[in-house]
Amino acid sequence: MKYILYTYSGLADLRKIEESLEVVPFVFQETFEMLQNDPHICIEITALVHYLLSSPRDRYSAYINLRAMTEETIVIVDESAADNAIALFPLLFSETSRYNEPMVFPEDCSKEKDFSLVRKPIYTYKSNEEFDNIIEYTKEKFIPIATFSQASGTAKTEFEQFNRSAKLALLDLTSVSFAIESNKNLIYLVESILNIYPNINVIVKTAQIDNLLDYFPLYFEGQKSVYELLPDLKNVEEGVQVSDSIVHITDFSKERFESFFSWFNRNLVGHRHFKEKLKHALKNFVALCKAKEQKVFSIFLFGVSGIGKTEVARLIANGLCKGCYLAKINFQNYSSQDALNSLIGSPAGYIGCDHGELSDKIGKTKVGVLLCDEFEKTTRPVFLFFLELLEEGHFTDSMAREYDLEGFIIVFTSNIRTQKEYEEKIPSELQTRFDLVCEFEKPTMNDKKDFLGLLLEKAKQKYADLFSQFTMTEEDEKYLLGFDYSNIDALRDIKRLFNNRLMDLFETKGL
Repeated sequence: MKYILYTYSGLADLRKIEESLEVVPFVFQETFEMLQNDPHICIEITALVHYLLSSPRDRYSAYINLRAMTEETIVIVDESAADNAIALFPLLFSETSRYNEPMVFPEDCSKEKDFSLVRKPIYTYKSNEEFDNIIEYTKEKFIPIATFSQASGTAKTEFEQFNRSAKLALLDLTSVSFAIESNKNLIYLVESILNIYPNINVIVKTAQIDNLLDYFPLYFEGQKSVYELLPDLKNVEEGVQVSDSIVHITDFSKERFESFFSWFNRNLVGHRHFKEKLKHALKNFVALCKAKEQKVFSIFLFGVSGIGKTEVARLIANGLCKGCYLAKINFQNYSSQDALNSLIGSPAGYIGCDHGELSDKIGKTKVGVLLCDEFEKTTRPVFLFFLELLEEGHFTDSMAREYDLEGFIIVFTSNIRTQKEYEEKIPSELQTRFDLVCEFEKPTMNDKKDFLGLLLEKAKQKYADLFSQFTMTEEDEKYLLGFDYSNIDALRDIKRLFNNRLMDLFETKGL
């Protein structure tokens, strides 16, 4: 018998489902036993789908686990993974149907059931200095701390012991949060560790908090400072201070400005004309900002997906302060009539009037960079809001709190593909406010080759401890870089293939 696979769109939809259903993640063997005991459950399989796409050998085992489901079992998946889910389980699911609130589910599948899945906060630290501070503290207090790879390897026995005793232990997921962006199969592997160690507290660098909250909505909710978990941490090394001031490009000396652009040009592959125009325009902005003639600098980038538009904002932010949180807003979520309320808060007296996403993100960042992704998908009131923001350099939220963005660089990205489409979709009055507008073109073969070289260089730095354990041969390098990418234009897809090959290489070396 085939069943309906229910879909949802993003975290907000998932939380609505959880208002009426107890949602549990898929776990090999555990899901099978749960379904045998009682099929009236709601199972979320997005992480499983990503995992099976990279590990098809486990597909049959997953099917066996789900085969015990009945028509009273609810299976849900993020709509972005729905087609792949149907393809992976053609014998289980006949079609997909969007979950909607009025839908009636079996009474036995209500929230009164308790599957002991409690979402915990993620504890954050802001800098490498703070992390060093945490390491010293944990050594002094004999608190185990490990990364994802250590928790599944060398530190596994120690973590199991502390998990059973419910004593304090820390798992840092910063490094794996970077890897997940190009290797979604890691989501399920991390979930497996979280299932094994439910009493372990997770920490992460602030810059990566959004990734973990997005990727693991069934395990985490919200964030807290690591100082709430370790209240006497600050006394370990009082000399370590984290500045509360925001770093702007206008703070740079001429020498640091040149050094920044040398680094930026090396790390953004291709787009030579854009990089030349950006350097000239930013140099003028620095002078104008100091003369109080211009408050913010704006860039509008358009072109097909995956060719480096978003990377521009990430590189600028990292160039200002390495590893700092980037304020990013995806305007795909701002296409409704109340989009502006979501951005700056609702008027006084309405639910949620105390804040909006823009003020939240600006309040968290330590660098003067704001990324506005898929900007063409928003509404006219939001367009008019940014028209004023780019002119005045500040904005006021719904609670009459003013935010000054002097010195900020605002990067707008769009999947608009042509100049004609840009002129049609972006209001003409707003077009005149952008300081730099550029169409990003597909990478050339030389660009792709340079990109792979950059990926290998960064991998050798990031995984230096693993590369030090073997001698890389010409055959190894040919395996990493010699695949056919002639028909792949999205650099993120090339990066994903490279990372998968890199992990396979490490595995063949026994690492």
